[in-house]
Amino acid sequence: MSIKPVLARLLRLRGLEEEQSRLELENTAAALGRVEQERAAVTRRQAMGRRVFVTGIEQSDNRCRPAAVIEMELAQRQRAQVDLRLTAIESEVERQRDEFLERRTRRQQVETLVDAARAESEVTAARRAQQMLDDWYGRRGPKQ
Repeated sequence: MSIKPVLARLLRLRGLEEEQSRLELENTAAALGRVEQERAAVTRRQAMGRRVFVTGIEQSDNRCRPAAVIEMELAQRQRAQVDLRLTAIESEVERQRDEFLERRTRRQQVETLVDAARAESEVTAARRAQQMLDDWYGRRGPKQ
């Protein structure tokens, strides 16, 4: 088996690996976006609890203040959990980004080898064609 089909197969394989890695990275990045949105929602929930608490103080409403405090505490706990998930998913995105870039580099290296083999094959074909032309002129003889 010649080197060209082997390199072509390797290039195809590396391309597929890169594509799979890219898709995994996109999925994880989308999950990161969802967790960031969840964090923003929890932050809004915590801010709403603070506003209700302050409003209760201003209006001397003793019934809404304990509920606002509980809401703020729950939101704070939930935010701590979301922050842990956010940290974990950020590290996963970074790992997958590095893996994707590594696979892209591998594909590009094989692509360079394929291009070099293709260029070498073209040069060889051009030399062969020129040799055939030279042989043809050499066989024609002096009269023609």
